[in-house]
Amino acid sequence: MDKETADKTRGMIRRGVLKNIKDDGQTQTASVEVAEGVFRDDVEIIQPYGSASHTPADGSLAVVLAVGGDQSDLIILQVSNPSKRLGKLPEGAVGNYNEHGDRVLVLPDGTVQVAAGHALDVTVGGVNFRVTAEGVDITGGHVRHNGKNIGDTHVHGGIVPGSADTDVPSN
Repeated sequence: MDKETADKTRGMIRRGVLKNIKDDGQTQTASVEVAEGVFRDDVEIIQPYGSASHTPADGSLAVVLAVGGDQSDLIILQVSNPSKRLGKLPEGAVGNYNEHGDRVLVLPDGTVQVAAGHALDVTVGGVNFRVTAEGVDITGGHVRHNGKNIGDTHVHGGIVPGSADTDVPSN
């Protein structure tokens, strides 16, 4: 193999260091250092369908592919940031996480574990369930426990109408 062909082949797949990640268009892009001091700007980051992230640029690494061996047609694959990685997972676990420790883990025993630093919001149609450090808020819909309405429209039986409040729940 001649030197020109060998150089082109070596340059088809390389490790890159990302800078200036932008997530404001149809595709996410970044500047990538493909060799020491050699940068390519606005290189598309390929993300798998159904999964999205905006990796912190500081320390982010990626596989860079020259499509068809063309150095002017680069794409970025498999972005990682080793300093922010969620590690020490049991074998078979799957997780989504961010650099602040928020995460959703699906553990091999069937447990789904959610940890949020600020709030957990679950919205279905017009119903929202929000958990914060202050408590739980449910907006919209109804709230039932064992088939009994415990929401803001529930009623108590055996109450004599008047201005007095009811006693605390008896069970």
